[in-house]
Formats: sequence, structure tokens, C-alpha cells
Amino acid sequence: MEKEAYFTGNWLIWLVMLFLLPIISGCQDNDETPVFQAEGYLIGHHPCVGNATVMTSKGEGKGYLVATIGANPDTIMLFGVPTDMFDVPLEWHSFLPDEPRDRFKMRFSYQKSQENIGSRYHCFGYFPGRILPYLDPEYIVLKAEKIH
Repeated sequence: MEKEAYFTGNWLIWLVMLFLLPIISGCQDNDETPVFQAEGYLIGHHPCVGNATVMTSKGEGKGYLVATIGANPDTIMLFGVPTDMFDVPLEWHSFLPDEPRDRFKMRFSYQKSQENIGSRYHCFGYFPGRILPYLDPEYIVLKAEKIH
């Protein structure tokens, strides 16, 4: 009788482990940061970074406020836009004028940044409040190309 109870107990333990193992392994964190694809256009600069070239974990480039277009439009703070992609006039500050925005369109892949790039720069002068909601989170360009 003891042998039967021993085998029945072991069988139940194995059965429970068999069902719990996929559940437990499915709860692991995914450490990879998702990559997004978008088209959009420049609408401004980070007020503290301005026209500076910044270093990111993916390379160097400019930081711009970008309006994405398509099915899920959004406004994001994007760093690492290639420095030679656009010739943005230096006199433009936080938000660019509406008319020339079509000149600054691009297709790009990007991911969320953990680098707090904007906080590396000190702000001087005018800091428009309407840009604040777009400064966090920050995103980093992985690949970008200019489109017309």
C-alpha cells in the first residue's frame, strides 16, 4: 500500500510541474526594447538641446520633436537623426513654422531610450510650456531616410 501511495504522489507532483512549467516560463520579462517603424516630419527642437549634435547608444545625431503620420499619429522626442539629413535654420526654436514642415519628412525606425539625453543639457532662456508633454519619454533613431 505504501508503494502505491508513493507512486501516486510522485505522479501528481510531475503532473502539477508539467502544467506549471509553461505558466512560470511565460512570466519572464522580455528585456528587448521594442522597435517601431514610422513616417513623420520635424516640428521642433528640444528646448535645452537645441541644434546640438548628441551622442546616443546607437550613434550621434540631432534631437527633434517629430510628428508621426499614419494610422496612429503621435508626437515624440527623437534623438539621433542623422546630422546631414536636414538643413534646419538655426533661428527656429522649439517649434518650427507650419509651412516648411513638408521639407522635413522622413521614414525611420526607433525605440524608447533609457538615456535621458535632454537632461544632459542646461536650459537657457525661453522654455515653452506647450512642449513639456513631449519631452518624456525620449526615443532613439535606429535608421532614418529622408522622404519627399
